[in-house]
Amino acid sequence: MSGRASAAGAPTGALAGRVCVVTGATRGIGRATAMQLARLGADVVIVGRDEARLDAVRIEAKHAAGNERVHCVRADFASLASVRLAGQEIAQRWPAIHVLVNNAGVNTARRTTSADGYEMTFAVNHLAPFLLTALLVPPLMAGAIARDAPSRIVNVASVFAHFGWLSLADPMFERRRYGSTQAYNQSKLANIVYTIELAARLERSGITVNCVSPGLVATDLLREHAWFAARWLRGLWERVLLSPDQAAARIVRVATSDALSGTTGQCFAGSARPIMVPGRASDPDTRRRFWELSTALTDAPVLDTTVVR
Repeated sequence: MSGRASAAGAPTGALAGRVCVVTGATRGIGRATAMQLARLGADVVIVGRDEARLDAVRIEAKHAAGNERVHCVRADFASLASVRLAGQEIAQRWPAIHVLVNNAGVNTARRTTSADGYEMTFAVNHLAPFLLTALLVPPLMAGAIARDAPSRIVNVASVFAHFGWLSLADPMFERRRYGSTQAYNQSKLANIVYTIELAARLERSGITVNCVSPGLVATDLLREHAWFAARWLRGLWERVLLSPDQAAARIVRVATSDALSGTTGQCFAGSARPIMVPGRASDPDTRRRFWELSTALTDAPVLDTTVVR
């Protein structure tokens, strides 16, 4: 169902009255996800680092989706200080949130470091959403109470997680030889490990946590790689791979489907049936140690286990 603006300017539609936060929303899958949620009438909070691109998506949603309730929050996911400020701003402006889609991601061809000195792919793809989510748990819980229905966290993973190896001793490739593919695969496996552990920690919070492996998608995530960026090759990839809109539809289904309302700790792909996750994500000790490492690296707030457990 599409969202249409009412006479008072508020959208109507399947998600009218719900607040949905989407990170990495100025490009590719994130932008398509934000647009689909806007068409369903949600209040959409789009998060990205480029103010001009954020405003362009907001204007596009207003005209194409008939939804004026699309809001912009700037955050540079390569800086935990910026993520912290964005999380605080979102929690203050929207004290009740119903959906959080952690989509922002990078895949750098060469090893670079974030503002905090962390390897960039690991910092943006895992540490930034880890911190942002921790900051938004209180408004997500409030959203669940307000609707008497679970709020939802959806983490965007990848099929490449199955090829990843999560090194708790050297996640930043400081001692290992760096490879962009290895770094990306590790970060996507981290998304799944984190999803399962967060779901367990939020078991009684009124928040569900799932991840989506949207498939092989033609986006500019790999824009630094010559084998993708070359114009003639890129045209070939775009004919073979899924479009951002097709991938976004898979994310929106997990974020909104009534049939998945109580489902948590699962990974989805092209259907409403969960898929198998890498065996490395199934070890409780690995998940616990990884959680502790992520908390130490981000100084994320500790979840109030007296409430959520």
